[in-house]
Amino acid sequence: MKDCKDRMRAHAMKSRLKVALVRIAILLVILAIWEVLGRSSREVFFAIGSPFEIAREFADLLVRGELVRHFSVTGAEALIGLLIGTFVGSVAGLLLWYSDLVDRVLRPFVLGLGTLPIFAFAPLMIIWFGIDFKMKVAMAAFSTVFVSFSQARRGATLVSGEYVEILKGLNAGRSSVFRKIVIPGALDWVLGSMRLNVGFALLGAFIGEFISADQGLGYVILRAGSLYNIPRAFAASIGIIVLALTFDWAARLVESRRHILVQVLSVPRRLWI
Repeated sequence: MKDCKDRMRAHAMKSRLKVALVRIAILLVILAIWEVLGRSSREVFFAIGSPFEIAREFADLLVRGELVRHFSVTGAEALIGLLIGTFVGSVAGLLLWYSDLVDRVLRPFVLGLGTLPIFAFAPLMIIWFGIDFKMKVAMAAFSTVFVSFSQARRGATLVSGEYVEILKGLNAGRSSVFRKIVIPGALDWVLGSMRLNVGFALLGAFIGEFISADQGLGYVILRAGSLYNIPRAFAASIGIIVLALTFDWAARLVESRRHILVQVLSVPRRLWI
């Protein structure tokens, strides 16, 4: 049995290594073609830059400390907005389990608001929250709240009715059923919405910085674009990609530890492992 597990582990590791090598090879080919195209003429370089110049601009921003500062600002805006939007949307979506009537009444309004582009609310966000840090956080939260709402509501409706009936048969109250069955049963959907919302949160913060900002990666990209400095704009975009990958990794880590949350919510403390 141990030898079998070792072989499976070695095979999985070899498979991951193979995938990583293929990804690196594809990336190197793309960068090589890009570099050749960028150096083929001034016009092409002006339009797309080149990986070497992008790396040089990235290193310049890093050495001068600007990249870390702008990276931290955009990361904080997106992270706080992601947490607020996910929490508010998930709580609202789960609470609809209590009333099917309220769910049917509110559904078209929520779906209608969720289909509106975030740009449409930008002027209102400025009126309500100003043009500083709070506005970018509000943009990020608004970008994520409806996805979380929809996912949490869907998860609550798909909870197994058998478990609900068992607890009702044991004279459990509605709040106990909600806490012991509905929330843990919908947890996969709630945590899954966090991964879906990573891109939306960054988009909301990015749009907020585009509208009005004096710091953040969106500000760097906008300023570089206005000066036709394409390599610098791409260099700042790398920061956004790193943020997205970091947030996704953190969301996957939380998702992989969801059993701890289920234990806290559903299992009596004396039975905790």
